[in-house]
Amino acid sequence: MSETYFRIRLSQVQRAHEPDITTYCFANGALGLSEVLSFTQPDLTYDPSLVPRQFLELDVFFDKKPEDVFFSKLRESFPNIHQSTSEEESKDWLSEWKKGFVPFKLVGTTWVVPSWLEKPPEAVHEVKIDPGMAFGTGTHATTKMASYFIHKLSIEHAGDIAQWTVLDVGTGTAILAVLAERLQYGMITGVEIDEQARRKARENCELNQTHNIDITELQLDEIRGTYDVVVANIIDGVLIRLQKDLLRVLKPEGHLFLTGILQERDNLFFEKFIEKNPLKVIKRIQKDEWVGYWVQKT
Repeated sequence: MSETYFRIRLSQVQRAHEPDITTYCFANGALGLSEVLSFTQPDLTYDPSLVPRQFLELDVFFDKKPEDVFFSKLRESFPNIHQSTSEEESKDWLSEWKKGFVPFKLVGTTWVVPSWLEKPPEAVHEVKIDPGMAFGTGTHATTKMASYFIHKLSIEHAGDIAQWTVLDVGTGTAILAVLAERLQYGMITGVEIDEQARRKARENCELNQTHNIDITELQLDEIRGTYDVVVANIIDGVLIRLQKDLLRVLKPEGHLFLTGILQERDNLFFEKFIEKNPLKVIKRIQKDEWVGYWVQKT
């Protein structure tokens, strides 16, 4: 029989009452408490803002359903609060994720393969991934578009790419950097703002026994060299903010891959990034609700 936990949703909570409610819940065996937040993003700056609300919603978690007296005293002290209770199944989320993760073709003959499994016979190249790397396993549409661009360029310039340098901005788990090495690109540098992600990227490079990838501590604005290929699998608003540096680190006639553009904001992105800079669009693709651009610096 699977274990369960209980979630109590408290609505219409006055902000002034939050400290007292928190104290009361923990005094009665709560395992945790979190506020239910709502966000808005009105434009491409991609700085989500909290939606101001007069009342709070709180989720309170218990390992077993509280006694009736818990609810009666809560209503007595805070009569305007609404409540609902749900029983939910506890899961080992890592094991659940692991069960559903099987090898799949990333692009061409390169497959993403869980580290505990062998690559399939049709996989010429493999990129190994460990569980726990929720974003950057190659399943997201934007990662697939960036992979397609990297692969397509390697075919069209097969005789040149061994001498080409690559900068992977927002490298995450370094899956695109590993793919670039598998496809015989030259030196590859991964830039990542999150320290934990940099650590994961280095672990993944070690897992894949890479030789030409450097996950740097430098941030994009600190990079002083220029690169033949720049990969930026990042959300559109951030791409717009980074455009000056992305163009600065790209060599003349270099190739820039921009993925992470939401289709509904494509026109605005094109206006604010593509049209404003000396860029030639080589290819535009769309997958699900996402758009990707392969552009060349003119």
